[in-house]
Amino acid sequence: MNVTALMNAFEELATLLEIDGANAFKVRAFRNATRVLRDHSHQLEALAKSDELTSLPGVGPGIATKVREFANTGTMQELEELRARIPPGVLAMTQIPSLGARKASVIHKELGIDSIEKLKAACEAGTLAQLKGMSAKTCAKILEGIAQAESFRGRLRLDEGWALAQPILEKLRDYPGVKRADVAGSLRRWKETVGDLDFVASTSAPREVMDFFVTLPDVTSILGNGDKKASVIIAGKVQADVRCVTEAEYPYAMMHFTGSKEHNTKLRTRAKDFGLKLNEYGLFREGTGERIPAGDEREIHSHLKLQYMPPETREDHGEIELAATGSLPVPFARSSLRGLLHMHTTYSDGKPSLEDYARWAHSNGIEWMGIADHSKSLVIAHGMKEDEVARQHAEINALNKQYARRGVRLLKGIESDILPDGSLDYPDHVLASFDFIVASVHSNFAMTEKEQTARICRAIENPHTTVLGHMTGRQLLIRDGYHVDQKAVIRCAAENRVAIEINGNPRRLDMDWRLIRFALDLGCKLTIGPDAHSLSGLNDAEYAMAMLRKAWATSSDVLNCLGVDEFLAHAAARRGGAPS
Repeated sequence: MNVTALMNAFEELATLLEIDGANAFKVRAFRNATRVLRDHSHQLEALAKSDELTSLPGVGPGIATKVREFANTGTMQELEELRARIPPGVLAMTQIPSLGARKASVIHKELGIDSIEKLKAACEAGTLAQLKGMSAKTCAKILEGIAQAESFRGRLRLDEGWALAQPILEKLRDYPGVKRADVAGSLRRWKETVGDLDFVASTSAPREVMDFFVTLPDVTSILGNGDKKASVIIAGKVQADVRCVTEAEYPYAMMHFTGSKEHNTKLRTRAKDFGLKLNEYGLFREGTGERIPAGDEREIHSHLKLQYMPPETREDHGEIELAATGSLPVPFARSSLRGLLHMHTTYSDGKPSLEDYARWAHSNGIEWMGIADHSKSLVIAHGMKEDEVARQHAEINALNKQYARRGVRLLKGIESDILPDGSLDYPDHVLASFDFIVASVHSNFAMTEKEQTARICRAIENPHTTVLGHMTGRQLLIRDGYHVDQKAVIRCAAENRVAIEINGNPRRLDMDWRLIRFALDLGCKLTIGPDAHSLSGLNDAEYAMAMLRKAWATSSDVLNCLGVDEFLAHAAARRGGAPS
């Protein structure tokens, strides 16, 4: 069963039901079930086979039946009926920021608009503004959203790219005659969004491998199948290419097709300086045409008198110059992590309990977990009131006694809303009861850049603030961040010894990796924040670590690499007091 396709189908079904005017409880049930299924994606197939899907919270017999139907047929009858009734353009309209399913449904029913193109024309002509509930201001926002959606078209988030690529890669590696295979392109460089999927395979039977590739289950159309390259569309979403090369060509092909284009251009120039020619087929001596053998990319780098550059770093941001002098920092490794920071529990909008996180930490060799539920102002996320804070702290104290022998400690934190005036979300005596505070913006996105920057800097200057959470509020391929002077905010954080979070949620990956180097050069510390709302969400720390590698950050730059006492001392020093 393709779990990614199942999740996409459930999300589409919920949206189509809402467009169709279905009961709000039914729509909510499907959306809730989708979240639960995603949180348990690693065990869905086994649960479906053993008829135990209803053991998951929020998954009743109806949802379970649909999961099994999809597993058997690759679709659901109700979904197909809705697809036949609702034009695909109306569904596409729901992806426009500020235009949800209900509005799209009304616009379609009242004006017969069934495509983004017609919607754009209606906004520009003023027709839409005459509809009840609409206005010229609303139309302006919709036009802005259309422009944004058009710029996002054809791209996938990093996690979506890996979800589609991993099963394909496994099948390629298992295919007889394939000696080596791997993902290349922007996905291998861990770019935050990707436009296509690239695979390289070493084989002596390229025709067989490519014929196999174009018949994989997720292939919805074939774009080409030549002598060395085959191209397909996967799951109706993204182009995927496989390039078949010889074993001798494989390391060079991997390096070339990993890119980036700018990085490759500089490598070719460097090769030429040594009297060599570099391309996807090899490294050749000019004049004789002799190929210099290499077993992997490390050897190629060595031939070019370069320190090895991990794929994540190959963006032409100065990595080649550092590698030429042997001064590229050692890549950030998961083994450096001692703690994780920023996860949500049942006290706000998270699925796991406090003890669930303690158990996970013990099983995964993590010494401390910084719990950071939402604060009281974020009502939609069940933000904690003062009495709930006290109750949570008491439970954390009890669990810390229980888990002390296992070497695990839970820290009392909060993800405090930054209020419109820049203040934090509790009075000082409550703020002082936390071990650390992640301060984040969750509302009032429409402020001017000057106002938003001043607001965030005021929160940073608050002595209780330990970490600035998801600095811009961006959601990749959905919305850009709010208007804020990011460099001014980073300078403020550095001056006030406040760390900046690298939010690992693949929908955010915020702060942007391109600014990490700027922050580090100012002496700013960073944190890895999975922003987890489920146990599986803790794995999003991997995405944050990839962003750190892209910017050459080291363990000394990241507070998660401190022991628990060191971290508490750091947070206490920021407050001007002693650790709790």
